[in-house]
Amino acid sequence: MKLQVTKAHKASFDYSVLFKNGETVRVGRENPEMRGWFWCKNRNSVWSWIPEEYLNRQGAEGTITHDYDTTELTVKTGEMLEYATEVKFWTLCVALDGKKGWVPTGNLKRD
Repeated sequence: MKLQVTKAHKASFDYSVLFKNGETVRVGRENPEMRGWFWCKNRNSVWSWIPEEYLNRQGAEGTITHDYDTTELTVKTGEMLEYATEVKFWTLCVALDGKKGWVPTGNLKRD
C-alpha cells in the first residue's frame, strides 16, 4: 500500500538500535505521552523505546518477542512511502530509496 506524507517528520534520535527476538532487556519507564511504549536498555547499554507488542515484561526485565529495528525515517511533506506494518501510532515504511524506518502514523495518509 502506498502512503503519502502529510506532515514532515525528523527522526527523534541520531542512532538506531536493533533488538533481536529472544534478547533480554532492562525495562524502564513507560512513556506517559504514548502509552504502551517502554524505555529499554539492551546488552550494549543503549536505551530506546520498545512497543509493548514486541516486549514480554517481567518487572524490570523483559524479553524481545520480535526482531525490532528502531530506525525512524526523516521525511518531507508530499513524499511517497510503501506501507510495511503499524504498531502503536507508528508505521513502518519503505522510502523510494529503499530505506526502511518508522514514521508517526498521524503524519501519513493512504494514497
